Amino acid sequence: MLIQVNISHLITLHQVSLEFSGGTTVLTGETGTGKSILIDAIELALGARASEHVVRPGQEKADISLCFDISQLPTAVAWLKQYDLHQETAECIIRRTISKDGRSRSYINGMPTTLQPLRELSELLIDIHGQHENQTLLKSEKQREMLDDFASHLALTDKVAVLAQEWRALNQDILSLQEVTKERAARSEFLAFQLGELEALTITPDEFQTLDQEHKQLAHAGELLQNINLTLNCLTENEEQNALGLLHQALQALETVQTVDPKISAWIENIKTSIIHVSETESDLQHYLTTVDLDPERLNWVETRIGILFDLARKHKISPNELYEYQQKLTGELQALATSDERLKQLTEQRNAIEKNYQEAAKKLSQSRLKASKKLSAEITATIRELALPHAEFQVALSPESGTTFSPHGLEKITFEIKTNPDQSMQPLAKIASGGELSRISLAIHMATAEQHTIPTLIFDEVDVGISGGTAEIVGKLLRRLGKTHQVFCITHLAQVAAQGHHHVRVEKVTEKQITQTKIELLSASEKINEVARMLGGVAITQKTLAHAREMVESVE
Repeated sequence: MLIQVNISHLITLHQVSLEFSGGTTVLTGETGTGKSILIDAIELALGARASEHVVRPGQEKADISLCFDISQLPTAVAWLKQYDLHQETAECIIRRTISKDGRSRSYINGMPTTLQPLRELSELLIDIHGQHENQTLLKSEKQREMLDDFASHLALTDKVAVLAQEWRALNQDILSLQEVTKERAARSEFLAFQLGELEALTITPDEFQTLDQEHKQLAHAGELLQNINLTLNCLTENEEQNALGLLHQALQALETVQTVDPKISAWIENIKTSIIHVSETESDLQHYLTTVDLDPERLNWVETRIGILFDLARKHKISPNELYEYQQKLTGELQALATSDERLKQLTEQRNAIEKNYQEAAKKLSQSRLKASKKLSAEITATIRELALPHAEFQVALSPESGTTFSPHGLEKITFEIKTNPDQSMQPLAKIASGGELSRISLAIHMATAEQHTIPTLIFDEVDVGISGGTAEIVGKLLRRLGKTHQVFCITHLAQVAAQGHHHVRVEKVTEKQITQTKIELLSASEKINEVARMLGGVAITQKTLAHAREMVESVE
């Protein structure tokens, strides 16, 4: 819920800091004081359209911040975590600044944000009723959600949504496979031809790398032999002087003086190791000479084979190293085409089974919605008729969903419909022209769905337009009752409504030295009685008026 509002330099506001708690808070003030300025500020902070005209004259910018307690609002916590905006506290702070040149900046928990995510978050925190463009209640998806919440069949809606998603995924796979099947004959023939070329060469894994290495050896065989023989001559075969002989001489020399210094033993071991390595190298080189192939015909064959592999790789726009893997890929694709009929049959059977399950679940959902819609319609109609709309009739209409196959939302579209006079026809709620009527209807809907309503803070504007007397008292009682489960704000000009509030905020406009300023303050119990008396009696407040106001306030249950 909303627990704190701070405003500076907004229109006629200088500095305002207010703290709120749960229950119903009424906002009152003289006509023309701008009672809705607090609501306007909240809307601006939550992303409403702003202009430079909202900045108080003579100031650089307007600044609005809202602090919400989200400890009991897991949907908002989850949203903040999704966007990495959550802080390990029970609070969420939204701030917006608007400069005198019309530019604005928004922040969520101190992090800059754009207006779109800000508006998404605001729909989880607060619901404002009074102006058409700010009412989520007019949205079709919101009306469906409210009916489903009222019916308490979340498991059914989830099941229908999951089955619809599964059906659509399978259907897409089937359509893709059907497209492939249409071209299967031509594709299969083409693949078979390509595979024929590849298989005729009997390519083996890593063949090209092996051939490339062999080609290097064959092409440089003479140079290899010359340098290997030279190496052998240096190591062992030169009769006059060779490395192995010199190492043996060095070994003998050190062994002669081995007892003179202990360090010599380590050097002797190093020379012995070198003798072993030279001997092993000499043996390996001798063996290599016996295996190296100098056959020119073999060189010609290797060069021809490499050329064939290069040409084929160039044809398929791959490297020669990839030919074997490419052959395996084509083989797999050809096999998949050969079995596509069976795969298509399996997918179709799966889709048919899901389709049957979807229809069964969706029909159960429709039955549950129909039952709940009748009960909800009756409850809302009864409440509306108490609110100076004696001939009103409310209806939750269910109509077949058109243009959508296997909708995740079920088989029907949900529309809230209303008529306020007996000679009228039912019309969608979104077409109601009167702001006052719409606000009262919204109040009735929220009263009927209060237990299921997840948005913690509700704001009602114009809820008492066109009513008075006993009807006004009923509206006040309904708002107070709604305040037991939600945080409610209501702008009112009727004492009967104001008296029912748990908390009372007065808006007052004062002009000093030709400077106009709006003051907003939370009233004490005695101040509330005085304000209610003003609403009852006008400028001159008598003792009778005060007594009447006190009676109204103190008689509230």
